[in-house]
Amino acid sequence: MNLRSWFRGFSSGEREILANLREHVELAQRAASLVGVVVEQVSRGDLAGAHLTYVEIDKAETTADESHREVVERLSNGVFFSNLGTDLMNLAEKVDGVADSAKDAAKILTQRELRAEELAPIKDELVEYLGVSLKAVMSLNSAISGLGKDREAILKHAREVEEYEEVADLLKNGLVGRILGMDLPVLSVLQLKDFVNIADNISDNAEDAADVLYVIVSKGYT
Repeated sequence: MNLRSWFRGFSSGEREILANLREHVELAQRAASLVGVVVEQVSRGDLAGAHLTYVEIDKAETTADESHREVVERLSNGVFFSNLGTDLMNLAEKVDGVADSAKDAAKILTQRELRAEELAPIKDELVEYLGVSLKAVMSLNSAISGLGKDREAILKHAREVEEYEEVADLLKNGLVGRILGMDLPVLSVLQLKDFVNIADNISDNAEDAADVLYVIVSKGYT
């Protein structure tokens, strides 16, 4: 039985859960996309704007949490996805981790005033780093959108997630080294280092979610 035929046999309740998962990853992507906006705003000295953007991230993360709970509650009743319930719960957990990490990273960058000139030397590198992390989440979104439709698309986009995560990891290591060598107040150095390390969890969680998708696809055949 191929994956497409297998998913077509899902009940309406199961299809609703898949729709919830797709909504969930859209919210996580929204949160991840706004972290780069926060960096741009702080680099311009627009701290008020950065705080407003953080509020938007917080709203997306809160809505993602609600979507996550709904998926888990529906799967926990044991009626749907008898052989995939645990995997889909794990998938939802990792997607939720993307949104959580975006919120945590943005909070670090906005909870203490960071002067524009302190961020300026690494702003472009940060934007590149966050852009790669966002691409990992976008590929995850595309992979999850393939559930029930296209096995090859799921695998293709899951591989993309892994590739983007590897690039993000390399960029992170370079950024941490640059930050530790900057002539800044100790608290600013720690703030920037923590921001980069927490932001790293965005692509890490996306990759973990992609790993779960591999398991799900493997179970699409009997």
